Amino acid sequence: MVEKTLVLVIVSLGILVYDGPKLKQTNRRERIVYGILTLPILYLSVIYVLDLEWPTLNDPVQFLFSKPAHKIVEAIKVAM
Repeated sequence: MVEKTLVLVIVSLGILVYDGPKLKQTNRRERIVYGILTLPILYLSVIYVLDLEWPTLNDPVQFLFSKPAHKIVEAIKVAM
């Protein structure tokens, strides 16, 4: 867990060092959009560091398309 936290801190500091001066020159709306876009990153970072079994970004895709994909595979197996 310490290694994951260290990697996450290093990457986050790199992003802030790169984006920080640019964010100071932007208007309020752009800063709000930047903050909203970082929310999924923070969520996934917590999952990564704490090694939690919470839903990730690909879970909704698997939920929506797993049954149709399974039916397609079964149809191909029957056809062969």
